[in-house]
Amino acid sequence: MPIGTLPASTVYVQMSNPRPQDRARALRARVEALLDAIAAEESARHTRIDAVLPHHRASAENLAHYLGLRHQDVRALQRDLASVGLSSLGRCEGHVKDTLVRLRAWLAGDGDQALAEPPAGLLGSAQAESLLHRNTRALFGPCAEGRHVYILVTAPDAVEATPEWADRILAAGADLLRINGAHGTEAEWAKVASTFRERARACGRTVRIFLDLPGPKLRVAVPRLEKAVLHVPRDKDRLGRTLSPSCLRLVAEWRGAAELPVGQLLPQLRPGDTLHLRDAGGRKRVLVVQEVEADGASAVCDRSLYLTAGLRLTWRRSGETLGEAAIGSIPPVPGELRIGVGDTFLLRDGTPGPDAAMPALVLEGPELLSQVLSGERVLLDDGKVVAIAEERRTDGIVCRVRNATKSPARIRSGKGISFPDSHFAAGKLGVQDEAALAAAFRFADGVEVSFVNTEEDVALIGGRIAESGRQGFGMVLKLETRGAMKNLPAILFEAMKHHPVGLMIARGDLATELSFERLAEMQEELLWFGEACHLPVVWATQVLDSLAHLGIPTRAEVTDAAMAMRAECVMLNKGPFAAEAVRMLDDIIRKMEAHQFKKRSLLRKLAVG
Repeated sequence: MPIGTLPASTVYVQMSNPRPQDRARALRARVEALLDAIAAEESARHTRIDAVLPHHRASAENLAHYLGLRHQDVRALQRDLASVGLSSLGRCEGHVKDTLVRLRAWLAGDGDQALAEPPAGLLGSAQAESLLHRNTRALFGPCAEGRHVYILVTAPDAVEATPEWADRILAAGADLLRINGAHGTEAEWAKVASTFRERARACGRTVRIFLDLPGPKLRVAVPRLEKAVLHVPRDKDRLGRTLSPSCLRLVAEWRGAAELPVGQLLPQLRPGDTLHLRDAGGRKRVLVVQEVEADGASAVCDRSLYLTAGLRLTWRRSGETLGEAAIGSIPPVPGELRIGVGDTFLLRDGTPGPDAAMPALVLEGPELLSQVLSGERVLLDDGKVVAIAEERRTDGIVCRVRNATKSPARIRSGKGISFPDSHFAAGKLGVQDEAALAAAFRFADGVEVSFVNTEEDVALIGGRIAESGRQGFGMVLKLETRGAMKNLPAILFEAMKHHPVGLMIARGDLATELSFERLAEMQEELLWFGEACHLPVVWATQVLDSLAHLGIPTRAEVTDAAMAMRAECVMLNKGPFAAEAVRMLDDIIRKMEAHQFKKRSLLRKLAVG
């Protein structure tokens, strides 16, 4: 058949199928172009590379090579290399130049060079893996026998961090402890750390403890105050039957939650006395006095009740009415702001003031508000409400709600607020951060640095660690903001001026800042960047969260936990079933490590077929 009568697709295949030597030459030229690109990137970054610690120099050079590679679109080249059985560049993060040099040798027909050990100064795969493991051990210490991925557990409140709790999570497989510096006091943190270390020492374990610096977590306040309502619930079964009564404490004057001020009535009360009232909802309720002490008395009620200041109490003993009184003063509390899609509210500067005509929220940290521009997003309550800054006024910024997971949403004082599109100037350490950092130097092995946005944030904490004189004190950079993603190369080069140091993929705030759709993409890229500079990565936020809180995992969580073992460390949040979550994670990691290391499938012999 004449060639002109062949189908067009057949003509294309015949005409586009070059000789093997021509195909190899074309592929080699494309690899040469990549080698030129990474050399140019290394040259452009030489000042950054020269500034890192000697320990990290090879890693800094490789990070420059990785950036040079990723600035190119190599998807077509990957397919073409894979089609002839060569590396598709998909696993070269830790040793970019060596991979390209070997590819060039294979394509030139020089198998001896392709198989030779890398020359001095050039990282091969074994050297890159060794660097990563060395940096990981320097930061996290010895790992459990039988797995290389560490398990980091968030400590509960000090009252719950008992020796029994420590024994359970250590026996389950915990390697590291995280203490959240956003809550509690230095004395409580020190107690938790001491308990964990002592119990680890008792079972022959060496553990490390990290204190989480709160960072510039922004929160809002509702300026409008409301009458306080004290809700005292009862414990009931699924049929509504009372399992245990409502309990509260009677005091002369209000001092805190779950306390009912009854004034001069208190000294006259005796066990068995009753206080009759109609609660804030108009329902009849009876309080029975239990124990009486000098500074207060305990009372119970067989029903739940809602109490406010001024409600009348009738005091009875053995059925006889002895007098009446009123519930004493209870300070008003911040109200809540109800806003739905399309609603506007005023984001105000300064301290709470009189109610304005428009519903308002007050930003804690007013100096930041001037840096928010019209059209930028304002996220409330961890992204549950998305608003747009529309107009700047003398008294604040008018924002309009664009999306909400529930409309209307209820925003209370203390809820978080973030500005993913805004660019804030680098700040200094806040009061909480200063207190947490000073405490960490006394009893912890390292700190986790929250809301890292720029290289200056890294340098600030790194400098304080150097000043402390604590050799081997670790620093984990929490990557959770849009700014961190934008400035990632500079942050990583600055990180390599310190040792030991690691990265954390803080997926909760990262999802809020970037959107849940982009989270999957970004957590992958952060894993690759960690491998490129041979720094350990912590996979964090909501790993086996349902199991830790409810005792039962979801299928999605188990899959997520299996993916997490591509990091060097996996973090679990606190919860009543934390030990069970640690035990399951330990089992998942041990099983998965036989199948996979980082992105590389190990192809262990299957027991099927």
